[in-house]
This record gives sequence, structure tokens and C-alpha cells, in this order.
Amino acid sequence: MKKLLILIIITLFTSIPVYSSETYPELYKNAQPADFELINGIDPYQNEDYYKYAYSPYPLFRLALDVKFKNQTIPAGYYILTPRNMHDRDFVFFKENGKVKFIIPVVKKEVVEPGFYETNIPTPQLTKWQGFCKNVSEGFYKLFKNSSKKAPPPKSFIRTEYIEGNMFLIILYYGSFKYHLVFRSGNY
Repeated sequence: MKKLLILIIITLFTSIPVYSSETYPELYKNAQPADFELINGIDPYQNEDYYKYAYSPYPLFRLALDVKFKNQTIPAGYYILTPRNMHDRDFVFFKENGKVKFIIPVVKKEVVEPGFYETNIPTPQLTKWQGFCKNVSEGFYKLFKNSSKKAPPPKSFIRTEYIEGNMFLIILYYGSFKYHLVFRSGNY
């Protein structure tokens, strides 16, 4: 009962919206690049993630055009987006082939609305055979989950949009938080 009460109080405090009067161009202007580098481009928490989850818990994102953040240009390509809190600041690592290529600061971090993943991530329609196979595999997982101690990865979703002229917004939904990243697009 005490745990339920604490959970309700935490939910109430985290669901209160915080409104900022700053626009995305202002957030971009005020964002400071990372003041650290990673040794050989290796994420220090990567091994911990792969030990905890059965497979990579981070979403793969295809960037169709070059984008710029301050003095960094991220070329078009495929990247694994990994949110991290380093030095009391939130960043998203853009990884390629397991190495961190770019470290981009988060300009705004918010709590994901309850039920967001259920309404925005489509569920595949399975045939009877696929449903049977899925139920059998989930049954084995429930039966042997304590032996492997691997957790299912957090849900994730990525949304992109153009904003105010040449600005480009990426919103990374990961677990219970969403991370806003702002870039300049094109040759600006």
C-alpha cells in the first residue's frame, strides 16, 4: 500500500507540464556542445546495456539529409540513438558500428504521456501460426526468464519535423522520457 501511494505521488509530480517560453531556435542557440570526449568513441555504459538486455535496446534511425549542430555536421546515414546522462546533462549519442560518432545535447527533456506507445506504435497483425509461435516463445521466456535475467528493452519511438525555416527537430521517445534535439538542416 505504501509503495502504491509513493507511485501515485511520483506520477502526479512527473505529469505536471512545465511550459517554457523559449522557442526551438532559442533552445538551439543556448545549447552547449559536449565538453568531453569518449576514449576511442566507446560508450562507457554499452557493456552494461548489453548485459542487462537480450539485444540492443536503442532504436536505429535513418537520417536522410545532412544536419548541423553548432560546429558538427552529421552526414546522412544510419545511426543508433542512445540517450545518456553525462556530467549532470542529457545527451544523445549517435552511434555507427558500435562507436559513438557524435554527442548531441538534449535541448528539452519531458516525461512521455501515459499510453503513448500503445496508441502510436502499430501492432502487427499475426497469422494463426505466427500467433502460436509467439505465444510459445513468450511462454518459454516466462518459464526461463529467471535463468537468463535479461529484461525486455524499453519501448522507443522517433519523431522528426521541420520547424521555423531551416531548423530540424528530432524527438526521441525512450522508456519514460522524450528527448528533443534541434539541428540546422541543409547548407545553412
